[in-house]
This record gives sequence, structure tokens and C-alpha cells, in this order.
Amino acid sequence: MIRAIDMQVYCSTKKGVLVKDTTMLARAKQFFKTDTQVTNFKTEDQMANDFKKAGIMAIICPPTIPLGPLQTRDIGEVRELHDYVAQLKRDYPDSILGSWVGVSPTWGINGIKELERCIKDLGFFGVAACGALNGIPLNDKQWYPYYDMCAQARVPAKLWVGFLGLGAGLPGGGGIRLYSENPIPHVDDVAAQFPELTIIGAHVPWPFHHEMTAVLLHKGNVYCETHGWSPKYFPGSFKRDVNSRLQDKILFGSEYPFYSHERLFRDWEAEGYKPEVLEKVYYKNAQRIFGLLKDKGSGGSE
Repeated sequence: MIRAIDMQVYCSTKKGVLVKDTTMLARAKQFFKTDTQVTNFKTEDQMANDFKKAGIMAIICPPTIPLGPLQTRDIGEVRELHDYVAQLKRDYPDSILGSWVGVSPTWGINGIKELERCIKDLGFFGVAACGALNGIPLNDKQWYPYYDMCAQARVPAKLWVGFLGLGAGLPGGGGIRLYSENPIPHVDDVAAQFPELTIIGAHVPWPFHHEMTAVLLHKGNVYCETHGWSPKYFPGSFKRDVNSRLQDKILFGSEYPFYSHERLFRDWEAEGYKPEVLEKVYYKNAQRIFGLLKDKGSGGSE
């Protein structure tokens, strides 16, 4: 039985890790009080076994997300890493469901071609876009060809909102600026411009959770997953909305390996959410929105 569809995990393998700066990883772990050894790499088998043991189907946020001032990648390395994640999907079909595509609008036609290749040839979801990491706000027209391609291919795009753990506590936040993570206007503009594009907000959207709630209620093509936060720390108003008027709009996300699935399930189930809401968040909303795992057994909270 599949307990949850996880909309965001990171690779914990040496080849697939997003950030190799152990100092930054250690600071992020300290800031978010996470409970896993994020600086200890795992084998591919060990990582897949973590997912299987937790009863989740993982959607990987690939190690190709451009990290702005923190990291640059050439297109050859990006292709190689996307191929690596695609092989993980083939090798572990019972625990890895898919991947997002990490590209930057600054790569021009090379970025467009790589997004197309990942969608058509590798079976990935759409672009994962973070304005703060790229330094290019999500409603900048440089992103529009990527959104248009995702809309035409009928795959979702993941757009970051809220606070970023990367850079937290560093002088100047490691050069990362948070203003572009406000969903109004950045996500709201994109949703209005591309009504046929399914948009997944990435993160609990604090400190912009009121704005994100407004976008979720107003834009039928926008949803939000909750990686990077334990439910016990959700803002009170957001927690109440998840349990009521947003229950059909919220998707489960972990940010493994920063958070263990065991801890997140325990915290979700200790916060007073209705059993039917937990089932929606864990897997039913993802099934409905994306048609995922319709032929596999799924089970909610226990």
C-alpha cells in the first residue's frame, strides 16, 4: 500500500545531491531542526529503500536547480544529471514516481530544448522554478517559454513560494533575496497568464501564507505542496485552512533527507487534521490532479 505521494524529495546520493557545500547543509539542518544526517551520502539502493520503508512514491527535485550566486551548472552537466535521475526512476519504479526539471531561463534555447527532452524522452514533470535562486522573478517573461511548453505538454510547473532554507543564517542569506517568493504578484501573474498550466506552489508559503491562500482560492489551476516544514510549525491560519477550505488544494511534500517521513507522518497525525483531509493531502489530491497511481493500491493515515 502506498501511504503518500511525496511531491518533493532531494537525492541523498553523492552524485545526485543538490548542494555539496557541507557548511550550508549543516546550517540548514540546524536552522530547521531537522532529524536526519543530511551530510552523510547514501547509495541509490539505500535511498530507494528509505522511500519504500516509508510507503511513499517520490517525485525528485533534481540536482540541477540553478542556485544563483551559490552554484552554476553548464548544460552538459545538467543533461547528465537529468539522465541520472531518469535512470533512478527506471531502476526503482516502486518508489520513485518521477522528477521535476531544473533549468534556468538564462540558458536560452538550450534550456528550452532540455525541458522538452526531459518531458518527452524522460517522462518528467515540468519545470521547477525558483525566482530567489535564479535571481529572476517567476512572473518575468524570460520564464514564459518554459511555462508555455509545460502547458502544451500538459505537465505541471513547480513555482517556489515562501521562506528558503538555503542560505538561512548566512551573512546576506548567501546572496538569496526573498521578495520574489511572494505569490502575489509572482505566482498570481503566471496563473492568470497561463490558465491551462497546472501550478504547484513549493513550500509552506510563510510569511506570505495569506497571499498564497488568496491565490489558491482564486486561481483554479494553482495548488501547493508543503515540503520543508513540520506541520507542527504551520502558521495557525494556514493550518485551519488546510483542514477546511484548502483541503482540496494541498499536497504532501517532505524535503527528504532534511526531514524523515516517519517524523512528518507523526507530526501530521498529531495536529488534529480530519482523517479525510489527511488522505487528500497524502495522496488523493495528487491522484485527482495528475491521475497518479490509479492502478496501484493506496492507503491513507494509519
